[in-house]
Amino acid sequence: MVFNMRWFILFSSIIFSVHVAFGHCNIVLETSWNWLIHLMDHTKCRITVLDCIHQNTDSKQVINLIDGLILVDHLLVDTEEMLDSSIHLCLDSGIIHMLLRAQGEHVGFWTTVKIGLIGIYYSYITPSSTGGQPAQVVYLRRDKVSVGNSTAVLFVKFFAYQLAFVLCTVASLIYMYPRLKRDDPQLIPIVLLGIAINGLWIIAIPLLFSPKILKKLCGGVTKLLLKCTFLKKRENYMEKVHGFEADFSSYTMKFRSKMRYVLLAILWSIPQVILQMSVLYVVFRAFSLDLPYGELLCMQTMLQASVCFIPLPGASGAQELGFSMFFKSYFASGDILYTAVLVWRFFTYYIIVLLGALVVVIDQLVFGCRRKQEAALSAGKE
Repeated sequence: MVFNMRWFILFSSIIFSVHVAFGHCNIVLETSWNWLIHLMDHTKCRITVLDCIHQNTDSKQVINLIDGLILVDHLLVDTEEMLDSSIHLCLDSGIIHMLLRAQGEHVGFWTTVKIGLIGIYYSYITPSSTGGQPAQVVYLRRDKVSVGNSTAVLFVKFFAYQLAFVLCTVASLIYMYPRLKRDDPQLIPIVLLGIAINGLWIIAIPLLFSPKILKKLCGGVTKLLLKCTFLKKRENYMEKVHGFEADFSSYTMKFRSKMRYVLLAILWSIPQVILQMSVLYVVFRAFSLDLPYGELLCMQTMLQASVCFIPLPGASGAQELGFSMFFKSYFASGDILYTAVLVWRFFTYYIIVLLGALVVVIDQLVFGCRRKQEAALSAGKE
């Protein structure tokens, strides 16, 4: 019997039931779809051997068939993880694009995609994710967006995300509280601490939009610069601080009259958080662990809230330790848990770092070429 594996796999992915005969061995492959979570679930392939395999049966073909189906299954999982991360990035970029437009800045969508990825990249490689927003301000400055305007936009974006994240974490804790109290009560104080620390940003960021508090902060920076006598360009730096204060105050006043955009940013940040926390569900499916999506989403959200404030790049070490604390009861052995941690961190951290580094290098090369062209044009005019 001539058997074309590629056509069989393609055919079996479309129809609901296929009956295949290998000599004396009958195989039924059933494909079922979970339409409620179509984007987050993958095709579940079940193979049932109906008759006994006789000595004449070509068992190698059976093994190859099963290996091929497993390969397709894992490719579907990898595709879904990449799709999940891509949609999350597009939502992040879309919110930045909307807020910049609200401030009168006409920046292309793909530029904001680049800015979003660069922000995530620098957040992942700096302690406590402190490098993302400053890096985005620098790169937006290259695209002719003023520092005061970009800072105001990114503050609003960060506030919207933090509020959505805290709301999702609180909802997750309420939903999972009975199970945590019964099985893992030691995790509840850790989650509450994470909610409290992340909640501080929700209080602190609106304070920066107060002209009095902003004036005091900028005044404190100016006094610090006056004491730094070793700086050669102190006056220049002080002028920049005063200019930033004036720009930031004027741009934050614009947002006060456009609160609907802040509300939209918060509403769009909720599905962004959900997508970001949904990668774990796909990882569990890859390990053939059929667990409720809502439970894994809540556990991942609480894990993220518990470790995101750790002052290490990407919360490295804390993320892995937290994963083992939150999910060790879901895995049969430590080896499987260790492998799951590696797969999860690859799709939530390492692949973003690799893509972000590639974008940074390419953007730096393009920016360098553009500056050379501008310098050549200026020299030609003179």
